[in-house]
Amino acid sequence: MILVFVALCIGGGIILSAVLGLLSGLLWLAIKILIPLAIAIWLVRAITGKGRSRRYY
Repeated sequence: MILVFVALCIGGGIILSAVLGLLSGLLWLAIKILIPLAIAIWLVRAITGKGRSRRYY
């Protein structure tokens, strides 16, 4: 009975480690892509917003 419990703990730990590794990798990728994208969009809006007056047609 103890051997089954130890095996379940080891198996659960391996599965949990794989899932958390995958989630952290996806989060890192999203941050690496989204932060420069957000900065670029903000810069373009700041530059184009000051250069011309807003016209509503």
